[in-house]
Amino acid sequence: MIVGGIQWTSMVDFPGHIAVSLFTLGCNYRCPFCHNPELVLASNQRSRTSITESWILAELEERVGFYDAVVISGGEPTLHDDLAEFFSELRRMGYATKLDTNGSRPEVVAALLDRGLVDFVAMDIKAPRNRYAALAGVEVDLDSVEQTMHLLKERAPDYEFRTTVAPTLTADDLLSIGQWIRGAKQYFLQLFHAGPDKPLLDPAWQDKPALEKETLETVWEQLRAMGLREGGVRA
Repeated sequence: MIVGGIQWTSMVDFPGHIAVSLFTLGCNYRCPFCHNPELVLASNQRSRTSITESWILAELEERVGFYDAVVISGGEPTLHDDLAEFFSELRRMGYATKLDTNGSRPEVVAALLDRGLVDFVAMDIKAPRNRYAALAGVEVDLDSVEQTMHLLKERAPDYEFRTTVAPTLTADDLLSIGQWIRGAKQYFLQLFHAGPDKPLLDPAWQDKPALEKETLETVWEQLRAMGLREGGVRA
């Protein structure tokens, strides 16, 4: 597994845990609003990082007891063939584990669930079905996305769906997503941030307006009325 970044202490990435967050290189989406282009566009991946898997595991072994969980995010972690083996090592050390994924590879998620290697899965829902390609930046196999949704609903120990409310997404888009994921345990609307010191994958999206917190709170109340009881708006 090729890691491009580490956040050593996170109190928010894995609810109820003091976690280490690992960010893998490479992604199969090209979301124009992505704020981690350095992870997405790592074409010659191994030359882009000096962080080795063996070093990470050794560091995590030493820090057992200070941290109690590890989050593997990206990029898109499910693109890495040895993801399960890495999670297995974390399990051996006693860490709780969380996966962040775009849901495009349900077979990988299913294998992790089969082996009991993840405690929590967070899946990004980019847009309603009719706008998915525009927000993901590529053509998307929506059947695979839906398969992952169903896997999480039926088999994940814990999970959440979440949408970064990027520019061009409307309140109606969010309500359509709510219909799509009806019955989900948790759904979060995440505010979009595009700071001048953090370029997006597509710079043309840097100054596009996105829905503000007050609007999202109104939308969330409508989603609650649709049956999405847990979740909310995140800054």
